[in-house]
Amino acid sequence: MPEFSKGIRLLIAAAVTASATVILFAVIAAINAGESRDGGAEVRIQARHAGSGATEVALQVRNADRSWSERILPGERFLLADSESGRWRSSTAIRLEAEEGVDPAAIGRTATAEMRSPDGEPMGTVTIIQGPRGLLIQARLTGVPEGWHGFHIHETGSCAPDFSAAGGHYDPTGIGHGVLHEAGHHPGDTVNIYAHTDGVANADQYTVDATLGEGATTLFDHDGSAIIVHEAPDSYGADPAAGARIACGVIALD
Repeated sequence: MPEFSKGIRLLIAAAVTASATVILFAVIAAINAGESRDGGAEVRIQARHAGSGATEVALQVRNADRSWSERILPGERFLLADSESGRWRSSTAIRLEAEEGVDPAAIGRTATAEMRSPDGEPMGTVTIIQGPRGLLIQARLTGVPEGWHGFHIHETGSCAPDFSAAGGHYDPTGIGHGVLHEAGHHPGDTVNIYAHTDGVANADQYTVDATLGEGATTLFDHDGSAIIVHEAPDSYGADPAAGARIACGVIALD
């Protein structure tokens, strides 16, 4: 496999069929990246059909002793809803990159925020997956009023006694707010999400500005972090103008 001087590039892309009699069969190509010259880790992603009949997606990282460590990723995030034992497909193509400074031990780590309304009613889940370069943030929400809404990472891992406990946007380096602001933006900024008439809001977002591992921008500092959904859309400027907090969930490592 070729080496990449600027990090690791992984590509999952296939629509495949596996025999139901196979005990353990790789049905999506396991893509190996050669060791990067700038400190990246050797990583591969593998989707497979196990003897139990279940399907699973594994992210594997090469250890210093050349053995592989493995973390199982949430299969429903990568496989189509109509997937079944013996016949299933990948849902999408994902490209991930790693550059110098990424903590290899964190790759594949997942975290979850169980979202609730101010009245304590469940409003779905936000899943965060640590990639070799950044975070994939997947919102699967229900009960959200129709329209656009601000969707942010907040600085404190608490939603009680009310959502103000989550504090302001996650901003460990004091950069400021607004993805379109000329002075830049902080890691808590993400783009708005849209809820349909049935209250469902599904959104995938990606950021290289935060991590589930060690470092200055970890979401697991001394007081943790939370996800907040606002009543109005974010302005993307210096003043968020997103209004009241209508859903909150504490980010917890799986």
